[in-house]
Amino acid sequence: MKNWACMNKIFFSLLLCILTVSTVYSQKIAVKSNVLYDATGTINVGGEYAINKKMSANLSVNYNGWALKEPQMWKHIMVQPEFRYWLRETYNEHYAGLHLIYSTFDIERMSLPLFGFDRKHLYRDGTAYGAGVSYGYQLYLTPRLNLEFSLGVGFMNLKYKKYVWTEYPPKDATIKIPVLTRNYIGPTQVGISVVYIIN
Repeated sequence: MKNWACMNKIFFSLLLCILTVSTVYSQKIAVKSNVLYDATGTINVGGEYAINKKMSANLSVNYNGWALKEPQMWKHIMVQPEFRYWLRETYNEHYAGLHLIYSTFDIERMSLPLFGFDRKHLYRDGTAYGAGVSYGYQLYLTPRLNLEFSLGVGFMNLKYKKYVWTEYPPKDATIKIPVLTRNYIGPTQVGISVVYIIN
């Protein structure tokens, strides 16, 4: 778990930036949380800035720093900046988006066939970079509250080290662990988010 102290600092720095920006540009900002990620124990917060009546910039930060179920773990931090084009107007109905992805992860004793990780006794530690396209819809609830549905697909490149569980950390410090690479094409974003628009 050597990267977790750094990851914690990154997560809380980004969270502070989002909260700071929301107080400065309150007429054009929305804050949100993805309830699907919440259900998996992943803390997440998003901020969206309306550039004009048709375009907005969105940033979501997702963090999971604990075990899902012992001895299985899927710890990660993921950052997704996104540019959105709204068919009617910002924060109203349909949009199309382009997003980037950065993630750092530690996966222990879990099988994740979607990413090609199919051996439960392994430990994986790495990063992922990627990009994708998205579609979403915001449903009006009140003048300040919307419900957002989103889905994205794209490409990610994963670079990681793989250990057999009994060998981590390696007892012999001279052992060189190779960095493996895997490419992924598929879902990169899914959400049902509660959106609060700050006027």
